[in-house]
Amino acid sequence: MSWNQFTLDVPDELIDVVVGELSGDDVAGVWESHSPAPGWTRLVLYFDRQFNLPQIQRIVSAVFERLDKPSPSISSTVVEEHDWMEEWKKSYTSFPISDEFFVIPSWENPVCPDDRLPIRIDPGQAFGTGTHETTQLTMEALARWVDPEHVVLDVGTGSGILAIASRLLGAKVIFACDNDPVATQVARANIERNAQDNIFVFCGSLECVNTASAGLALGNLTADVIVNLLPDFHRVLTAQGMAIFSGILSEQAEELRKWIANAGFIIHEEITQGEWLALVVEKHGH
Repeated sequence: MSWNQFTLDVPDELIDVVVGELSGDDVAGVWESHSPAPGWTRLVLYFDRQFNLPQIQRIVSAVFERLDKPSPSISSTVVEEHDWMEEWKKSYTSFPISDEFFVIPSWENPVCPDDRLPIRIDPGQAFGTGTHETTQLTMEALARWVDPEHVVLDVGTGSGILAIASRLLGAKVIFACDNDPVATQVARANIERNAQDNIFVFCGSLECVNTASAGLALGNLTADVIVNLLPDFHRVLTAQGMAIFSGILSEQAEELRKWIANAGFIIHEEITQGEWLALVVEKHGH
């Protein structure tokens, strides 16, 4: 099978925005090829044959216009099938995340620094390598706000990395859910890989969770999904329960703050990294 390959140079701070805008269009693979200049990265994206260059150019141009930046040029070619996973594994290696953790791919065996907690991950086809700013922001907030007495609910768990981090930080029990059955399988395998108990994974979302059952909820999702789930987040949290919302672009923050206030939450903390934002909120009212 052959694929359309698109190559473009983008500023480092826009990598995730560009990839995020294109991710709904069946991207078969995304590689950060190399740095053509300081502060820039060459992205190589692969799509199946039905996608065309003008369509991709329109999507990318819209991102840059919205941020008042000149659009990059995009080159295209047709390439034959790759073993995407093996190619990706070459570039994914162990790294520190937040102040507490050291992420180790399952196929590596490096020495974890003494002052960090190891998390062994094989993301498979699930979101959650730990490299994305949204995961890093959630980790940073989690370290500050998790309590040993919390029942933690990780919504959209993906690889299970946040559920594992919650347990390592001392949360007594974690429930992790995902609508994707493949992700739940990946999460279970990673939890076992890290030999963590009291983490329970199920396929589904907030509608499956009892009212007032979680002290801390994690929602590393997207702004639209968070807005849609706000009433359910409010329902499943205990009185004065906390939630950490991530996956939010900074430009979406103002509107999201209004939705959060209307849903019965107050905001305690906002953390930013690049174009991304995480919010720590507390439930109030009934």
